[in-house]
Amino acid sequence: MRLYVFSAFVLLCLSSSYAQTRHDTMIESYKNRWNKLIPTHLKSQYAGSMGMVSAGAGWDYGKRRQWETDVLLGFVPGNKYESAHGTLTLKQTYSPFRIELGGDFQLEPITAGLYITKIYGEYFWTKQPQKYPKGYYFWAVNTRFNVFIGQSFTLPLNSRRFSRSASLFYEVNTNDLYFISYIGNEVIKLHDIIGLSVGVRFRFFD
Repeated sequence: MRLYVFSAFVLLCLSSSYAQTRHDTMIESYKNRWNKLIPTHLKSQYAGSMGMVSAGAGWDYGKRRQWETDVLLGFVPGNKYESAHGTLTLKQTYSPFRIELGGDFQLEPITAGLYITKIYGEYFWTKQPQKYPKGYYFWAVNTRFNVFIGQSFTLPLNSRRFSRSASLFYEVNTNDLYFISYIGNEVIKLHDIIGLSVGVRFRFFD
């Protein structure tokens, strides 16, 4: 009888320990998933067909942190004819490799990617208004698909309160509408469809 009670007690302890271990594993898995949602950096950019100035947060990932995804909010200043407009940009960047310069300084000699920008305002729409003849506009005025190539230089900050590093970058870009307008048009030159933007990225984690 005592042996039976002892065996039951051992089984109960083992079962409880297994349940606790499984519970801890599930909790740790949930924490890891939520941690992945925390942005790894802040980014601000001037020009680039996403507004005069834009800023937002992003995530870097991959074995060498070669991928970046950013969500940026920007604005287009108003004038005496139009009011200011807001922009929303979803951006994807790829950095194939980095060059270590010493002292934690890094150079990304090639960065490339694409982004989609949507402009919000009275004169920017997705579907052509009925006041225009059918086919007058064959594109969505408020949405642009952009591609870019550039470079980035990173310097260490090692600030526990704010950022571990800061990266200065520039990008040369164009968008779908510019490219379509350029094809077969002898008046429009290549430099007419190319834009230049500059920006800074503050990274929180090494």
